Amino acid sequence: MLARSSSEVVNGDNDEAADPTENGRWHVDFGFRTGLTKLGSTKQQLDRRLELPMKLDVLGVFDSPETPLDRKSSFGLNSIYLGLGYQQTDWLIWTLFAGGGAGRDSDHQRFLNLHLDVDFDYAFYYAGVQCELYPWGMPDYLNHLDLGQRLQASRPYIITGLETGYVDARGKGEFSFAPVRIYEDEVNIRDWLFSYLLGVGWALPLSDNCSINVSSHYSFHFYRPNEYNTWNFVSALRYRF
Repeated sequence: MLARSSSEVVNGDNDEAADPTENGRWHVDFGFRTGLTKLGSTKQQLDRRLELPMKLDVLGVFDSPETPLDRKSSFGLNSIYLGLGYQQTDWLIWTLFAGGGAGRDSDHQRFLNLHLDVDFDYAFYYAGVQCELYPWGMPDYLNHLDLGQRLQASRPYIITGLETGYVDARGKGEFSFAPVRIYEDEVNIRDWLFSYLLGVGWALPLSDNCSINVSSHYSFHFYRPNEYNTWNFVSALRYRF
């Protein structure tokens, strides 16, 4: 028999337990976010800047170096995601969130005295506010449910919000016939980002305090959409208190 709804759960003989879906509850989120940023301008720069050194490789002994485009294609643009939020009504939750990630991709190739060195360093930090709209009500946060009952107690939601971020990235390349440096190039990128978010999510309750929230949203960048528009995928553990 399916477990009773949260409003029917009783504590002891006569006292009704607090409704776990009640308004006025805070929560914290911890999870990870993966981005599929368009990187249109980056692709154009890489095509232009890598064209000459690859033409200098007249013997064809070097592979095309790994770039941020390859990291994107392999779902490698990941970051930590943290949130603090509040259930305002029985259909609205808002969350302040922040996160970031950093990394480095290095590609060093050698053939006899020929050297091709390409390095990319990057860091991305973001913060914002999002609203979760639950058109079919909040999930039922109950204990002692099996998987099927948890799926029935789960709920979809709509995401909307605003985000600001900061990108600090550097790319450097060198082609040499040791000890002579034939070609060298470097580019530095420092950008502030401002975006509008729109997407959907799903909240799967694990207990009367915890849930797994998975979501996907699209970030519409305000002034460089060809570079920074992106799909983001978030998986987070939410604890309500």
